[in-house]
Amino acid sequence: MTEQGTPLGVGIVGVGGIALSHMAALRTMTSATLVAVCDVAADHAAEVAHLERCAGYGSVEELLDDDEVEAVIVCTPNMTHEQLGLQVLAAGKHLLMEKPLALTGAGARSLAAEATARGLALAVGHTHRFTDQSLAIRRVIDRGDIGVPRFVRIVINGGWIWPGWQSWVLNPELSGGHSLHNGVHLVDLATWWIGEPATSVFSVGQHATSEALDIYDYLVMELGFDGGAAAVCEISRGERPRSAGYLELTVVGAEGVVSRTWDAEGVLAWTDTGLTAWGVDGAGDRAFVRELEAFVAAIRGDGEVVPPLSAAIHAVDIAVASEESLRESRTIRIGASA
Repeated sequence: MTEQGTPLGVGIVGVGGIALSHMAALRTMTSATLVAVCDVAADHAAEVAHLERCAGYGSVEELLDDDEVEAVIVCTPNMTHEQLGLQVLAAGKHLLMEKPLALTGAGARSLAAEATARGLALAVGHTHRFTDQSLAIRRVIDRGDIGVPRFVRIVINGGWIWPGWQSWVLNPELSGGHSLHNGVHLVDLATWWIGEPATSVFSVGQHATSEALDIYDYLVMELGFDGGAAAVCEISRGERPRSAGYLELTVVGAEGVVSRTWDAEGVLAWTDTGLTAWGVDGAGDRAFVRELEAFVAAIRGDGEVVPPLSAAIHAVDIAVASEESLRESRTIRIGASA
């Protein structure tokens, strides 16, 4: 355990894509510092290590053998999460897993059980929980300003963000499908704001970019709750122009409504200067810093893991059921799929 006041030594597994946001956040923090990176492309890991002034390795085993690494952020493709997560936890390192926690409910529960048995912190990168507007909505709900939440609508639409047609994300066997890769963000927010687990999901999808896609790049998930509430979660990654981005958030309570509808105010905005998934005001950077600060606090016993592991597992359960709903064209009961 890192002593209070001493920066937590963090290692990152996988230095592409999302790892850049984690590294940028760590540069601003005093409670944690990047001490090592690794990647199957050893040359790339060495290049990043040189730029970040940390150790660089070509294998997970080497990184986990580094005594300066106390916690690990896994930023690798979805199909590797369960195996790598178990490996990290078995080495006695705290773990921040990029979403989704795993591709199956059983895999997610296996990781949670391992972390609990070893007394290690296990967090999942549901970064949208830490954005300015998500936190503001949660505060409105907690104050009782709109009464008991009864309906949630979340829209996150954007242009093509994946590297190309060969991207692993477009292979459902590797990514789990759009429900698991990006949809987990939306269902996590919806259940968090409603305040109870979803009990059913019905999903529809479109191949917005091309019928040749093996996943739906446009997806709508309708969630049902035993308490009578409902949620509609809409996400796309095939809008035109490629730089397009749109965010809409609405929570309807028994006594009022809170809504964020102006697309140029906040994290996502329509722009002709390229994809600005996190805007130009630093909002996205703040979200990653908050996420890592919460992770460090949980490790030091100064706070709870955010989101709770039960919520991260539930997001996987919903997403798996959503993919089944897409295949079967029917409503699926969460945890009771046939």
